[in-house]
Amino acid sequence: MNAFDAIREDGFSALDAALIEAFRSIWPDCDDEALHLAALASWATARGHSCFTPDLLDEWPVHGEPAAGERRIQAWHAQLREGHWPQAEFIGTTDSQAPIVVEGQRAWLRRYWRYEREIEAALRQRAIAFSDLPTAADVAAALDAVLPSADEDETDWQRVAATVALRAPLTVICGGPGTGKTFTALRVLALVRHFAPGPLRMALAAPTGKAAQRLSESVQLGLRKLPLSEAQRADLPSEATTLHRLLGFHAQSIQPARDRARPLELDVLVVDECSMVDLPLMAKLLRALKPECRLILLGDPDQLPAVENGAVLAALAACNADNRFAPETARWIGQASGERVAAIEGRGALAERIVRLERPRRFGGASGIARLVRAIRDGDAGTVFDILGDSDDIAWSEWPWRIDATAVRRQLHDNYRVLAEATTPAEALEALGRYRILCALREGPQGVSGLNRAVASALHGAVADREFVHGRPILVTSNHHALGLYNGDVGIFFGERPESPLRAWFARRDGEVHALLPAQLPAHESAYAMTVHKAQGSEFDTVELVLPEQPHPLLTREWLYTAASRARSRLRIHASREVIGAALARRTRRINGLDLLD
Repeated sequence: MNAFDAIREDGFSALDAALIEAFRSIWPDCDDEALHLAALASWATARGHSCFTPDLLDEWPVHGEPAAGERRIQAWHAQLREGHWPQAEFIGTTDSQAPIVVEGQRAWLRRYWRYEREIEAALRQRAIAFSDLPTAADVAAALDAVLPSADEDETDWQRVAATVALRAPLTVICGGPGTGKTFTALRVLALVRHFAPGPLRMALAAPTGKAAQRLSESVQLGLRKLPLSEAQRADLPSEATTLHRLLGFHAQSIQPARDRARPLELDVLVVDECSMVDLPLMAKLLRALKPECRLILLGDPDQLPAVENGAVLAALAACNADNRFAPETARWIGQASGERVAAIEGRGALAERIVRLERPRRFGGASGIARLVRAIRDGDAGTVFDILGDSDDIAWSEWPWRIDATAVRRQLHDNYRVLAEATTPAEALEALGRYRILCALREGPQGVSGLNRAVASALHGAVADREFVHGRPILVTSNHHALGLYNGDVGIFFGERPESPLRAWFARRDGEVHALLPAQLPAHESAYAMTVHKAQGSEFDTVELVLPEQPHPLLTREWLYTAASRARSRLRIHASREVIGAALARRTRRINGLDLLD
């Protein structure tokens, strides 16, 4: 029996099995236990980890009474847990060229081990402070012009972050929803330009098309509020692009056009929504930047990590979770910003490039949504249920959400009829951001597929099964560089007049809208309902959060935190106490070998 025959008997995928067969063909004398370890390294990456560790075996599927093959696997797993790892020609140490790297109690596919070492080296190099810093007095004067202190009674972490960003080619600005990460980054750009001897080449980027669009909108709004001349505003970037487009990825290649040999011609790069940037993409981004380019990373480390491998932002944020700095740096920050920060001996250079914004400003720290998001982040179940039961901006129902209920149908019509009744495509697209149904699963009555069918039927009746219907929102599910459409972009089918043919309309990065013939569209699906993963990087005035009727492994504290923080002003949750409690108790794990602590 070969590895493919055994797939259904254990937890491996066809890709893991293919690795076993490839290694067996190259090294025919190797033993099955060593091949199993190689497959475990692949299995771990498929689950979002960068490497395999024995504690991941807790997630290995168990099928009742074990057969002979499964008993053998269990024996191998017991050996791994005890620290007895197999040897083979394809398993080697970090300084070997073996395709499987073993160090301590970790095993990597060598490619991912290299990604981690690349990222570590690049970030540490960028953390080294500039030798020619502006004086604290000059920084203080420039900072007061673009970012006056908001509160004299507590530390203004936005001012601290802006000050820290002047010290080195790397800055990491972390924070929860509404804490002003983009607002602060825009002030950083103004400060960097102020102290530069001439114009700078600056760019804005994000992992997805939707996140790039939101970043563009936030920056364009923020630029109008900055106390700058028109000439100064013109020096700052106003449109964001996706990281894939920035780096020059092509559909037929996993390697971008931009790399060390052909670096990006940039002096400053801001990357938003970095929690969504996976390990390979971060490595390729750092490769493509010149050493002197300032890199400003923005994101929320408590959100769901990237769908692919790694959680780079969370690993970075852990380096300075308490917002403390070395004594000398703390003194300089105080002199330059007027803000008091705590000092600690032994804080390394990389930790000093990380600032966490503490206070939500978007919906007010006392709003129900803001308090709920903080309580979910802290895993405080008692406070979570108190807030759910007594908040003006949150409605919680423990009963399943049934679209066939009269009240729900009326609600759907009230929220979605504006799409069909809009007078222009731009008006319809703007209305699309006001309300969205979010869920966890793809299938089932509380999943994307089931909800999209049910909502379409409730809204469109007899024509619900048609693919092209006026007012139907759509979600692009693949990248199409030539059309400027990317996985996660949201549009709408809209006919400008009753006799006009339907077109698919999308918002462009410059705020205008553009139309495509339905036949031109890449892969897409209805977007009445979306998964929370697809909604990362988006916000909606009202979120209808529909959870499954039973606890599910996908529902974790990070998932619930991300879901709740998509709502700007109104959140409606449909889930039992049991399902919410189970999600709060379960964490999203991402095992990695990044060594970023000094």
